[in-house]
Amino acid sequence: MFIVIEGIDGAGCETQGKNLLKMLADNGKKASLIKYPDYERNVGKIIREFLYQNRSLTAEQQFLLYTMQFVMDKKMLEERRRNEIIISDRYFSTTLCYQTLEGVDMKMALDYAKNFKIEVPDAIFYLNVDPDIAIQRKSGEDKEKNRREKDFDFIRKTYKKYDELVKNQVWAKWINIDGNKSVDEVTKDIYNKLLNLNS
Repeated sequence: MFIVIEGIDGAGCETQGKNLLKMLADNGKKASLIKYPDYERNVGKIIREFLYQNRSLTAEQQFLLYTMQFVMDKKMLEERRRNEIIISDRYFSTTLCYQTLEGVDMKMALDYAKNFKIEVPDAIFYLNVDPDIAIQRKSGEDKEKNRREKDFDFIRKTYKKYDELVKNQVWAKWINIDGNKSVDEVTKDIYNKLLNLNS
């Protein structure tokens, strides 16, 4: 299987990805966690400069840089999802939210995914977190914030955009998760819904 954990900045995607991986492993299931963008390889370095050093990129440049990693990884994802559960902390679903808000046309984005055969996940677990709670969480974190995490207006816009994507089930199967609950409750909720997908 191949699943994605998705949400606005501060929703807890990274935490939930790690927790879910541990819960699956504790229950004897083969799973692995990947994260996008991967800053360590190829175009990831340019993405990092854009997010953390205020490098200027157009919406189209952002779109191409982010999606290049998904195109490059499609064979790996296709092969590995057969034998294990791959959990992805963000993916093309993030691009559908952020870069369309920047001005990329949604139809063009979806056509691109189809034409370049970007691997479609079995499900996208959307952590539905109130933007004010997410902003509060981000403010409390003791680590460097990127340009997106500092832009509270943009966080509120992404919340509305994700709401549209989930309601319209754009590109893949979206599963709405109440992300305002405690961390452990959210992990259990994702885990149970994941097992239902598998049955």
